[in-house]
Amino acid sequence: MASPVQDTRVEDFLNDKFQTLADLDTLDELLSSVQNQQSLLRSQLEAAEIAIHDTEKAAYEHSEKLLNQAQKFQQEQIDIDRRLQAIAASEETKDAARQIQASVDKLQRLELAKGYVELIQLVHNLSEEAWKQIDTNPKAALVPYKKLQHLSKDLKTRHEETEEAAVHLVDHVERASSEIWDSMKEKLSGEFQGILTKMGWPSTTLDVTQDPAFEVGFCKLLDLQEPELESFVDGTEKGKECPALLPLEVMAKPLGLRFRYHFEGDKQTNRLDKPEWFFSHILTLIEDYTPFANTYIQPLLDKHLPRSGRDAVLEFITAVLPMLRRRIRNLLPQIVQHAQLLSHFIHEMIKFDTVLRDDYLYAPYGADAEAIWEGITHEVLVKDDWFGQWLKVEKDFALSRYQNIVNADDAWQIDYDSVEEHEAKPTKSAIRLKDLLETITERYKPLTSFRQRLRFLIDIQINVLDQYLDRLNSSAEAFRVLSSSIARAVQGTSKEEADALKGIPGLERLCRVYGSAMYLEGCMRDWGEDVFFLEIWEELHDRSSNQDKDKQVAGNMTIQDVADKTSSAVMSGDDDGALFDETAGAFKSLQERTDEMIIEHIGNSVIEELKAYTRVTIWSSIENDHTGSEDSSQLHSTLTISPEVAQPLATLSSFYAYTSRVLTVPSFHRIVRQTMAHIQTHILDYVVARSQFSAFGARQLARDCTELWVISAQFAPAPVTEGVTRKLKETCLLLTLPMVDGGEVPESVGFQDVLEEAGLGEGKNLMGIRTAVGRAFEDNEKARGLIEELGIRELPVAEVRGLLRRRVEAWA
Repeated sequence: MASPVQDTRVEDFLNDKFQTLADLDTLDELLSSVQNQQSLLRSQLEAAEIAIHDTEKAAYEHSEKLLNQAQKFQQEQIDIDRRLQAIAASEETKDAARQIQASVDKLQRLELAKGYVELIQLVHNLSEEAWKQIDTNPKAALVPYKKLQHLSKDLKTRHEETEEAAVHLVDHVERASSEIWDSMKEKLSGEFQGILTKMGWPSTTLDVTQDPAFEVGFCKLLDLQEPELESFVDGTEKGKECPALLPLEVMAKPLGLRFRYHFEGDKQTNRLDKPEWFFSHILTLIEDYTPFANTYIQPLLDKHLPRSGRDAVLEFITAVLPMLRRRIRNLLPQIVQHAQLLSHFIHEMIKFDTVLRDDYLYAPYGADAEAIWEGITHEVLVKDDWFGQWLKVEKDFALSRYQNIVNADDAWQIDYDSVEEHEAKPTKSAIRLKDLLETITERYKPLTSFRQRLRFLIDIQINVLDQYLDRLNSSAEAFRVLSSSIARAVQGTSKEEADALKGIPGLERLCRVYGSAMYLEGCMRDWGEDVFFLEIWEELHDRSSNQDKDKQVAGNMTIQDVADKTSSAVMSGDDDGALFDETAGAFKSLQERTDEMIIEHIGNSVIEELKAYTRVTIWSSIENDHTGSEDSSQLHSTLTISPEVAQPLATLSSFYAYTSRVLTVPSFHRIVRQTMAHIQTHILDYVVARSQFSAFGARQLARDCTELWVISAQFAPAPVTEGVTRKLKETCLLLTLPMVDGGEVPESVGFQDVLEEAGLGEGKNLMGIRTAVGRAFEDNEKARGLIEELGIRELPVAEVRGLLRRRVEAWA
């Protein structure tokens, strides 16, 4: 019985096919179509059933086969395990394994030996191939040589990686490579040497264009050297110096024989004390063969080495320098114990380098184009480590010369002719020391090494300056100590020693120190602006900015040590510093200290001699002129200075005369001002403040003071001393006021001019002393009016009143 679902589907099918009565006409056709589909489906079903049966049968057979194989493999595994257990328990098996391993090791050794033999055979074949072609085609001979060289480098690299496991093989290959190179080089060099000999080389007038063999031999050697030269062109050997060109080496050989004949044999030209001879010989060779190099060698280099840009003259210099290096290496051990010879030799070598560097612009091919050629001197001093020995020689010489300078009989004599008239006069030792230091500068100026320059500067020049500074400091300190009364008492200074410190002798001693310190301080300031020292400063400044402060930059000295010796700006980064800042500052400090000592010495010397003047008692005495007039101004014009002040003023004049010659104008003017101020204070404190004055005594005081002003005016212009002793001038004016109003200024020599220059009083007509007293003591306002009328500026009202009290006649 059909299911409801099937019935529904049949119903839907019939409704779809027979929607109208007309659709019944297609019933037969529909039945035929359904029967065909039924037949097709039945055939497909039968085919599927057959396929399923076949597949099930094949799967069954495969499963049986896999099962049989698994059982077979399992049985074989059991057999193998049983056999392994039996073998593991057998000693014969172990012996067999050892024998097998030994055979394997022997086989490996045989394979390694075979590789060695094959490698040696390859080396032999490459050598033979290169040797066969060297005569006909040097360029072709380079092909096997390059392979051999590459093989040597590669083998050496592997040898290092395997912890040097093939020492003998590496040595053999390297030796074979070197031998083939030497053989090729020797053969071609010999051929080229024969060509040169036949042509008459080393004649400077040789015309090589007449014989084509020259170019052929020259270029064969260039071809042989091509691989090495190419490495410098393409930059693989950047920073290294290129060796000399092989053809130029050959051409330099006869020149080298001539050089050895003259300077390495028993000829008179071979002298230890004349290194300049063989240096000049080399320079002469270069000069003589420069035309030949430019005319004949340069075209060949341009033709066969077009990419290199080589200069024939520079290549010729490179070729002849080895003979010079050989001579230097032989000479140095012979002169190392002779300081003068060593120093002379190195200076000549520096000069030689300078000529090559400046005149020929020489630098070896391949060197850094931006760097300056350091020269043969660098090779000797740095690479061969002779710099320390030379520095010691130069330092010993400089210190010996310094001792001769400071110990000379005239070392501390002042030299008045070596500097301008307005400059401080140094001692002869200071001038000679400057010459010594500049000579030292010229000795190491051509050096290109910053470290070497800095070592010379610090170890020698600043060292010498420090020693001289200590000498000057000791002299100034000894003067200070010995001029002290306490020190003289304690140390028991003799009368002769004490006298040597007084007056002009003592002043001269201080002026020697002052002039020498100022002179050298000025020299150091000038040196600091010199291009040479500026270069050192710039380099030092750059290194201090980019390096560790504890890193050594000159011998064992760190940047901090160098800064202590040169300038604190090295550490602070200040651009305004200079190399001699610290030393120049020390000399400046000594100069300022000595300047104060000079002022003190002059002032104390004059004050010491003024002691008798302070004990004068005539100030209050009253003397009348021959007319009996109470106002004896006529007598004043004939007054002479007090005997007690004559010597102090004479001493002062001699001090002024001496210091005006040896000191700078500003320094001298400062001394005048401060000395005048010192004397003014002494007179006011010890003469005026302790005395009563009559008209006569006041005029005498004015006369004495006028002489002081006249002496100062002889050496210093009025603007220098203006205002310094104004207080003393105002004091003299008040004390010399006339007895009655309208009186005249006392006509001492120059006193009226002194008052007029100071703007004191009203010409010759002044108020009387009693009028002045009345106005001064009436009240403060009238007292200030009095002061203003007289032009007084320095004295306050109280001091004016005190001075008026000291005038005897004002209170009579």
